Amino acid sequence: MANVDDFKDMTIRWINHPKYRTDKIIEDQIIEVIVQKLEMLLYTEKNSVLGQDSYGFGSNIEYYLWQTTFANDVIKGDIVQQINKWIPELNSIGYTLDVVLYEGTIQDIMHLDFVINGYNIQFLFQ
Repeated sequence: MANVDDFKDMTIRWINHPKYRTDKIIEDQIIEVIVQKLEMLLYTEKNSVLGQDSYGFGSNIEYYLWQTTFANDVIKGDIVQQINKWIPELNSIGYTLDVVLYEGTIQDIMHLDFVINGYNIQFLFQ
């Protein structure tokens, strides 16, 4: 596992991302690196990355939004399992996660609220 005091990674932000910068190739802020990893993990459907095993990379958010039988704790458990496997440095920093589902007209709406080292990071899926 990487030392969180000396952590660098390539930036993976795309041109239309709100935090995209043309002058930045390397991200050296641990919270920003973790947010990038969370974005990738949450926006990827499970097992859609080639070469991964049956419990591979991805969180299945889209699947959960079209279902009506999953409790918030089940979804949270799946996301936490993915974090434990793919972003283990997040456990050494510490975080909390709240998952809230709202009933939508066509599909449900999901709000994820992370608190990581005092930073509040929210994701909204609809």
